[in-house]
Amino acid sequence: MENFVLYDEIGRGNTTVVYKGRRKGTINFVAIICSDKCKRGGVANWVRLTQGLKHKNIMTFYEWYETSNHLWLVVELCTGGSLESVIAQDECLPEDVVREFGVELVTGLYHIHKHGIIYCELTPGKILLEGSGTLKFSSFCWAKADGEDLEEVFALAGAEEGEDANESTPQRHFKNIVGGFPLYTAPEAIKGDNFCKASDLWSLGCVLYEMFS
Repeated sequence: MENFVLYDEIGRGNTTVVYKGRRKGTINFVAIICSDKCKRGGVANWVRLTQGLKHKNIMTFYEWYETSNHLWLVVELCTGGSLESVIAQDECLPEDVVREFGVELVTGLYHIHKHGIIYCELTPGKILLEGSGTLKFSSFCWAKADGEDLEEVFALAGAEEGEDANESTPQRHFKNIVGGFPLYTAPEAIKGDNFCKASDLWSLGCVLYEMFS
């Protein structure tokens, strides 16, 4: 991390802080996500699935580091906030804007699916806006490869970290996602079945409807 300069804080979650940053010796500005080590499983999953994944509607992952107290991800800087904030500010968007945003979401999701990845958490808060207005799929912490059982992936990661396997991280997460975002979660996922491409399409439809209504 000594290769980077940190500027203002631009976002914060329960276990993460996001900074605007710059690589020393360049004028390349990036977003630098500082995460507690309790999120190692999700961070490692994000890295595993998105290394080399490049598309105009997907936030680019560059590199990651581990220091004594934190994990650090260096990703593309998106300065326009989230789609969630746009909906909150405007309440309902004009049909031509919904169509334009919809094309970007479909294009990005198609590329994700083409590479055998299920996004699993398609909500307006996970869609960021790049300065020119381009929509970007962001965090892939809870995404999975098609055909994978995410609980098994995280149970293995937890075992490697010495965590208690009685309640794995994905079990806690799925409780939270169904409780916190039921309007975006497909019925089969609420019933406990594994997420699939069709689950992402359900969530996409919900986001499009919310933008319009």
